[in-house]
Amino acid sequence: MSLFFVALSAVMGVGIWFLVMGIAFSIGGGNLFTVTHYDSLFFYATLLLLCIIAYLFFAKHLIEKELPLLLAICFGTTVLFFFITPWLAEAKSSVQRELSNISYSTHEQFMEKVEVMIDQEKLPYSVNVEKSRERFKDIRSINIIVLNKASYKDISINDMERLLGITYGERVRIGILNESYEKLMIDLILDIDKSLSYCEPYKICEDLGLEIK
Repeated sequence: MSLFFVALSAVMGVGIWFLVMGIAFSIGGGNLFTVTHYDSLFFYATLLLLCIIAYLFFAKHLIEKELPLLLAICFGTTVLFFFITPWLAEAKSSVQRELSNISYSTHEQFMEKVEVMIDQEKLPYSVNVEKSRERFKDIRSINIIVLNKASYKDISINDMERLLGITYGERVRIGILNESYEKLMIDLILDIDKSLSYCEPYKICEDLGLEIK
């Protein structure tokens, strides 16, 4: 029973932290002009009050049972888990991100496949392996491909359509470098259904008839 009380205290600490954060976010985002979400604020505040009342009854029960040491342990556990919950939440998010990330070997295979497709389609582009790897280190949730143009004239609408076509069936972020190989002329994200969810700069994307869904 003692272990159950300690576990319950740990859950209480985690729950109180989330309720406090819920209240903080409901009051406002911390900007100069904030909007208070009263419905959410009332909900979180009510739950927090109920938790505090339940905890007081819990403490009263342990005092009546003459278990001051267990009460001290439970209280310490609640305080401990209240303060380590942000770390636990961040650790959980990090693990989830890592599990959803694409492996480096898979990315290498993807670049090789794109190189073959570009060669087969005779497109005026080539894969910049170094830049692709560099960007992939920062954004591993999606396949990254950075391309050089064979000739640095205006980007051809026809070539762009063919380029987007060869990556159909996979979600990929495509960047085309400028003539100095330092900055991107265009940066876009192609989703699995071949629709664009991101495209910059807007003017070039608009001129190419690329619509963001």
